Amino acid sequence: MFLIKPFFTFLLICISTQSVALVEKTVDSETLLKSWKLTEAPFSLELIQRLPDQTRAFFQARGFSSDIANNIATQCVLQTIGKNTSKTPQSKSITYDLHEWKIHINAKAQSIKFKELWDKEWTEDVVTTASRIAFRWATFPTQQSFDPGGDFNWGMISFGLPPGSTFDLEVLWKHNNQTHSQWIKQIECPADQ
Repeated sequence: MFLIKPFFTFLLICISTQSVALVEKTVDSETLLKSWKLTEAPFSLELIQRLPDQTRAFFQARGFSSDIANNIATQCVLQTIGKNTSKTPQSKSITYDLHEWKIHINAKAQSIKFKELWDKEWTEDVVTTASRIAFRWATFPTQQSFDPGGDFNWGMISFGLPPGSTFDLEVLWKHNNQTHSQWIKQIECPADQ
């Protein structure tokens, strides 16, 4: 008799001259949603699929019109969690800037669709101030520092790709005055079902 595990995990180890990074792909057995977790101590970054319906409902509940909520929801939105896993107070902060991250799809590179780009698309008569504030708080910061001792943040990132797309993501961050770069390969945008 076989035991069924609650999720499936696939590992990819990236080796560079300075460190070892681990990319773990997990599939939730109940929801079948996939996640990718990059770990290169003391930095960790997790990307979790969100169904377009989840994102639509979230933004409609915060005052966005059906059209705008649908537009956001169909741009490959992934829940993102970044963390400084260092437990020593002597460790340095980790900083990142999403402007430096690159999406690679079909042999082309493109940028993430930042929250500031979304905000510029909306006039005040279309998206209220309260809805904009909810959007800003719900989305992953474009730039941030994580202090040692478990400092973290989470939020949604819009990758600006249609549902069902698959892409590679180059992630850059700074720690101890050094820039680190790793790839998360074959990230899948959930289908719009």
